[in-house]
Amino acid sequence: MLRRFRRLGYAFDSLLGEVLLWILILLLFLWAMSVVMTYYVANVVAHQPYDELLADNVRALAHYVRFEGDHATAEFPLPAKELLRADPSDQVYYQVLAPSGRLIAGDSEIPWVEPPGQLQPGVVYFRDDEIDNEEVRVAYLFIPHPATAEPALVQVAETGKRPQMLSAHIVSGVIVPQFVIVPIAVILVYLALSRGITPLHRLQQELRERRPTDLSPISVRGIPAEIRPMIAALNDIMVRLEENLLGQRRFSADAAHQLKTPLTGLRMQTELALHESDVDHMRDRLRQIALSAERLSHLTRQLLALASAEATTESSDAFQVVDLDQLAHSLTVEWADRAIAKGIELGYEGAGWPLRLIGSPFLLGELISNLLDNAIKYTPPGGQVTVRTLAGVRLDLQVEDNGTGIPIEERERVFERFYRLLGTDTHGSGLGLPIVKE
Repeated sequence: MLRRFRRLGYAFDSLLGEVLLWILILLLFLWAMSVVMTYYVANVVAHQPYDELLADNVRALAHYVRFEGDHATAEFPLPAKELLRADPSDQVYYQVLAPSGRLIAGDSEIPWVEPPGQLQPGVVYFRDDEIDNEEVRVAYLFIPHPATAEPALVQVAETGKRPQMLSAHIVSGVIVPQFVIVPIAVILVYLALSRGITPLHRLQQELRERRPTDLSPISVRGIPAEIRPMIAALNDIMVRLEENLLGQRRFSADAAHQLKTPLTGLRMQTELALHESDVDHMRDRLRQIALSAERLSHLTRQLLALASAEATTESSDAFQVVDLDQLAHSLTVEWADRAIAKGIELGYEGAGWPLRLIGSPFLLGELISNLLDNAIKYTPPGGQVTVRTLAGVRLDLQVEDNGTGIPIEERERVFERFYRLLGTDTHGSGLGLPIVKE
């Protein structure tokens, strides 16, 4: 039923309304079952005393049946109708039939009934039948002939108005109060549910009153056990949001600091160049400006790459099937000119077949490019750099060089942002390996 409401466009925005609807549907279903069961029980209860009365009437008439030779007679001290305890609202029929089927006394309208296979004297039987297209309840008794054992038949039939009226009174006495009970039950359930969701209102008020920067965990005190998992999930999201905000603030502060130095150098070199009158000195200044601009451009690109890497790792939509062997080979070809310009031998050793994995082509490309940049930058002229892909239990990507290397005690810190090894004359931003790690 609820699905039908939703298909018709009556979607519920209120959890309370949806729960109340389900409870109302359940109550109506139980009420319908109660009506059916009450009607069945009322019919059984109402017919039982009237069946007993009919049985007494049959026995009363049977008491006056006599056998004289092969004949059966019925001599009543009073008119038979007066012997039968009947209500004026119901029509009563009686019948006494000889073993031959001849009508001895009473009404011929009552249908004949065959005796059972094993006759039990004194047992009153009941059946539902029709007389003049009107339903009647029939009680009947077989009286066996002492000599021939052929039974005479005594029947009393009565219309069922009194049992039906009694049954209707029972049903109405039970059902009518339920018309009052069901609405009261719905109101009580509504009040109980309204009280039950009070913690949700308090939680809503608490979240609404929070400052935008307040990402502290939500207290679960006074929160029902059913809602605590949702609060725990919200707290977990808040912790991750706070970590992301702290990372962004740290990144912004570090980026501002790192960009400040080359920009200051550019401004100073420009001012000095403006005051130079010697052409050769001016060219030296301009070369310094070009070099600083190149370093600033490289730093900006790496900052953008790091920020993009952080954003992309949060989205699974950026993942797709990537051939690591083909990607590594194409990037090695792109960096070949840079290696040749420095006098470095750059080689590639591939697996020889596609190495497919699920990943981000952009992030993997940044990873390989930064590893190649680091290797070429810190390998002296005449050195060698080799990019290698291997396939075994897992896929391996290696960038190997014969440069100065990284001391063991510094190998953890080189993945920190803007950290650079001391004692090297190579310019860098300290972002290459952090981008690789990200």
